Amino acid sequence: MDFWPSLGFKGNPYVVKPLPGSEDGRELLVGRDVELRSLLRRIRESDMHVVLEGPNGVGKTSLVSVATWVASEDFKRGRSRQLYLPLPEPLQVKEDAEEFVSSCYFGIARAFLEHEKTLKNAGRSVPRTKDLNLWLNSPVLRARGGGINSPFGGFTGSAGIAANTSQGYTQAGFRAAVKRWLGDAFPEGSGGFVGLIDNLELIDVSSEAQRVMEEIRDPVLQLPGTRWVICGARGIARSVAATPRMNGVLSDPIDISPVPDSYIPQLIEARLRHYSVGDSSSAPVSARAFEHIYEVSHQNLRDSLSYSQDFSFVLEPEFFLENEAEEIESATRKWLAELAMKYERDIRLQPRMWRLLDDLARIGGACSPSDHQDLGFSDRTHMRKNVVDLERFGLVTSSREEADQRRRSIEMTSKGWLVYYSRSQGLINPTIPGLLPE
Repeated sequence: MDFWPSLGFKGNPYVVKPLPGSEDGRELLVGRDVELRSLLRRIRESDMHVVLEGPNGVGKTSLVSVATWVASEDFKRGRSRQLYLPLPEPLQVKEDAEEFVSSCYFGIARAFLEHEKTLKNAGRSVPRTKDLNLWLNSPVLRARGGGINSPFGGFTGSAGIAANTSQGYTQAGFRAAVKRWLGDAFPEGSGGFVGLIDNLELIDVSSEAQRVMEEIRDPVLQLPGTRWVICGARGIARSVAATPRMNGVLSDPIDISPVPDSYIPQLIEARLRHYSVGDSSSAPVSARAFEHIYEVSHQNLRDSLSYSQDFSFVLEPEFFLENEAEEIESATRKWLAELAMKYERDIRLQPRMWRLLDDLARIGGACSPSDHQDLGFSDRTHMRKNVVDLERFGLVTSSREEADQRRRSIEMTSKGWLVYYSRSQGLINPTIPGLLPE
């Protein structure tokens, strides 16, 4: 029998991927009511695009997916006159701004295909979606009568077959057509497509991120009938939103902090209840055990769910079926401690590097290059050398050196927090001075 059904679940309750924009997603979005209301207000009422800033793994993508679904449902149920619909997929920002602009336009075109029925039912204008579908998804274009036909009008060319390339789209006036479709489908104040520009921190130098966002300002951020939500970590979204050219285009960032500890039992119980197929399900990681994992993971929800999955598959289903909750919780804690000790044993660092990790954890796990004196370094260069070694072992992530020395561009990873847990609890060496809790 499959693993999860054998424990009384219809699926994996610790799934890591973002929540879907659906009724299920809304049910599982626990502890985010304040952020959800704030995001919905900005989508509906502001004429600026929304910026979300928060650590990796706290659930920004899930929040956007659910918020867009709520906005769409409110229209369907007559609670709002604004129709908001999601783009098919989140968009990952690229250093090549022109390539990213193209991906935005193709995403919008596919959204017209995906939401054709909803748009028509709402009395909105839609392009010729049958032709558009063939045109977007075929590797070739067939010419008729000496020209190539597209859903936004024909253009002259050789008879026969032409390659379906992004360059061809541009030559055919694709972007102008998309802009026209948006204006026709979403008159001012009537809603639009909601697009998620995710993981802005992947462009790890803020000046580069600013450049890309400024280059897409006119061709993307000024499109009618769109509302963009830009998500980033390590301070980069805030840095981009603060540039003069983004004034009046991007809103002040909404800070997305980790889900408060007080909501964690409710959050995991909602998942267990949602995926359970009866009253006799046996959870590998209970709400209490998950609270412990969440604390050790420094309130990183994604990492906590990942660890919960890993532990679930360490033991056979019979262990969870035959033992009491207290014994399973004890096994969870023991497994996490052993994993932390393994990571610590496998790492060889100089004492000064260990001290940097410990100090970084004590101040919350993130810092900027300008914090070097507070962390005991005489200059940024000396600190950077130690950061590089921590990064080599996967204990921190950092951005390249740049002009903005105040941005909190150095962060501990989930592995870094596990190693710190091992050290702070003295799991390997209980006599490390200054590490044990007071």
